[in-house]
Amino acid sequence: MVYKIQETQHIERVRNYYFNSRFGYKYLLWGSQHFGFYPENEHISEKEAQALMQDLIGEKLNLSNFKIVLDAGCGRGIVAIYLANKFDCDIEAIDITSMLIDEASIKARNLNVKNVNFSLMDYSNTVFSDNYFDAIYTMETLCHSTDISKTLEEFYRLLKKGGKIALFEYTIAKDNEFSANEIGMLRKVIKGTATEGLLKFRHGKFQDLMKEAGFRKVETSDITENVLPSLNRLRKYLLIPYVFVKITSSYKKYPDPTIAVEWYKLMKKGLWRYNIFTAYK
Repeated sequence: MVYKIQETQHIERVRNYYFNSRFGYKYLLWGSQHFGFYPENEHISEKEAQALMQDLIGEKLNLSNFKIVLDAGCGRGIVAIYLANKFDCDIEAIDITSMLIDEASIKARNLNVKNVNFSLMDYSNTVFSDNYFDAIYTMETLCHSTDISKTLEEFYRLLKKGGKIALFEYTIAKDNEFSANEIGMLRKVIKGTATEGLLKFRHGKFQDLMKEAGFRKVETSDITENVLPSLNRLRKYLLIPYVFVKITSSYKKYPDPTIAVEWYKLMKKGLWRYNIFTAYK
């Protein structure tokens, strides 16, 4: 379904990023827009790792016990379709990019998955009623929020009392922990991917924003080490394109090779982390 979205330059930049990156997501990640989870000392494929990451959502949310679920920032619907099938829950999946919603809807129809509904909608300003969802999750999408406090307040409004939320998101260190070159490159990539929200996602501070929005029993799991192999795989594929990016200084125009190569170094140094935040209403 299509609902009216308040169009902004930021939303247009988000859409442009996913349009320009569509071939990378298609051919390197098979349409997914998230990293994989690699258990310690296990050698598995990237597809298996992606499935394990999706299973983690089910585990963290106890989806077998919940029925109505919100996927906020669903992309091509890979995660929503997978979870709807595996856990037999009803999922409302929303995104601000019509191209992705169209692809997700077609995929669901082709797979005959009927318990997931895809809608064009801004997760910071939805049309759902108060206390509507048993569970809410995001998968690497909150960094696109221009007002994370407003977004978290909307999630709190939508969640039923006793409901659970799981946010699979990044955090970064304080600016003074980066070198001048690192922080400059970080900001260029953030501009190119329309992820300005990431600048507020600081280590040890994001959970405070969740508490301020009203959530209780906030817990954090740092799974950076389990994600590093997934990013390293992309780094190997994008090393050559990154040479072109460096020569032409086109970090903003082609941010993905820079993320794969340079942000891999940041993750290794602990300046960029991958976290799972969970909480209850």
